[in-house]
Order: sequence, then C-alpha cells, then structure tokens
Amino acid sequence: MINPETNREPGSTPLAGTTAVVTGGTNGIGAATALNLRRQGARVIIVGRSQAKADELLAQSGAMSGTGSLEAIVADFSSMAAVESVVAQIAKEITTIDILVHAVGIFLTVEEHTSEGLEKDFAVSYLSRFVFLEEASRLGLFNPSTRFINLAASTSKLPKRAKMEFDDLSAVASRIGFAAHSQAQTANDLLTAQSGARYGLSALGYGPGNVDTGILRELPLRTRILFFPFTRNKRTPQQAADQLMALLAEPEWSAHQAAWANKKGRFTASAFITDFKRQADLITASKELAHRALGRPLGRDF
Repeated sequence: MINPETNREPGSTPLAGTTAVVTGGTNGIGAATALNLRRQGARVIIVGRSQAKADELLAQSGAMSGTGSLEAIVADFSSMAAVESVVAQIAKEITTIDILVHAVGIFLTVEEHTSEGLEKDFAVSYLSRFVFLEEASRLGLFNPSTRFINLAASTSKLPKRAKMEFDDLSAVASRIGFAAHSQAQTANDLLTAQSGARYGLSALGYGPGNVDTGILRELPLRTRILFFPFTRNKRTPQQAADQLMALLAEPEWSAHQAAWANKKGRFTASAFITDFKRQADLITASKELAHRALGRPLGRDF
C-alpha cells in the first residue's frame, strides 16, 4: 500500500519513480552514478558513444532487483545535431526530467576538430551540454523540482589559466589543446551559474577532483606519462558517484538557483564565475557556435 504522506511504496527510496538522464553515462563517474540511481529506483536514461559499454551497463541493470530501470541511447556528442536528436528522442519517451547529470567529456591536448567545424574538446565537454539544456528547456522537460548536476573542474579558487573570457568569439573558437579543455571547464561553471535562472531548475556545479575515469585515454602515450605524477591518489568513479547521491539527498537545493560542491563539500563560487556579464557573454558565444555547427539557430521544431 502506498503511504499517503510520502506517495511511495513501503521500503522505497526518495528517488523511486523519478526519471534521470545521465550524459557520459557509459563510462567513469557517469556510469557509476547511473547505476546508483537505478539502485535507488529511478528510471535512468544514459547517453554515451559506446554501444559495448552501454550493453554492459544494461546487463548490470538487468541483474539488479528493485523497481528502477535503465535505458541507453548511443550517440556521439561531438555533433550538435546528434545532441538535438537525442533530446528529441528523450522528449518522445518522457514528460519531465527529475535529475540531469552532465558527465560527458573528453580531454585532448592536440588540435582536433569535429565534422561540424568545432574544436572537439570544447564541443564535447561543454557545448553539447549547452545544446542539450537549450533543447530540453524548449521542449518543456524541466520543472522547478528538476535537479541538475554539471561536472567540471569546479573550485572556489579559480586557477589563473582558467580565467578565460568569452566576449571575443574568434578567441573562443580558436583555442585548442589544453587551452580548449580549460576553457570548457570554465564554461561549464559559468553555465551552472546561469542555468538556475535560465532554465528554471536547481543547479549544482560539481568538481570531483582527481578521479580514475580514463579521461586521459585519448591522449598520446607520451603525454599520459607526463601527466602520471599528477594522477596519483585518485578517487574511484564509485566514490565520486556516491558523493553525488549524498548531494542529491541534501535539502539545500533551491529552484532557479545554482550552487557548487567538490570532494570536500559545498563551497561558494569565485566572483569570476558569478559575474553576470561573463555568463551572458558565454551564452551569446555558445548560441553562435551552435548556429555555426548546425547551420541554423537552435530551436528548430522537429
């Protein structure tokens, strides 16, 4: 019998019956978070580019007990057209997203561009998230109770190398390699700061710290060796995912607002990130880059 005070079955969790979407959900923190949400009784839709990894997670989900479920969409988020198509597919299946976790991302140190003409790291690690949010909002998939977690290199003290501006579109588009990766991380924090008010949801920027996610796998071997001294004492993806579940359970979430947390807990974002003009500059640049990639403005009806 359902408890009339909680509207849940006895023994169920607070997340039972919710719908969650996890991008980058076939690997690392995204995959571990997706399985955590599934265990808690949520209907989970993961998006990732590996069919083999998606199949592995589907098999793990199938072996679990409980009322949760897991579904997979295989897509390459280096393509903004693919992102639009994924959001349209999700909108045909569900009416609202209760939990959105953006964990999609790559790490490149060499110049590489997508078929749509975008710097690849920035396209995958940031712009795909922006396009997803814009399209999901346009299709009415968010509500004031939606909880959005945006993974980035979030920290209360922004390194000098991460203090990048977005008012010059040519500069944004021309950054490559490590500069493009740093730019994507800063852009995600600025997007988090803007997304509470822009999309009418509750947003949390999360910096997981040094986690063994395999994000360096696309780097040349020599570069990975150079990074080795900085990758010791890693947390596991499961440890980060468990912290995300704890953060989701906290009462501090507020509609139309944004907050930040890292492995030590919640913190106050730097003034660089909370600057409204810088956030607006990012949105303007993001719209134009998406326009260039798609050959038309965002928001076309399907």
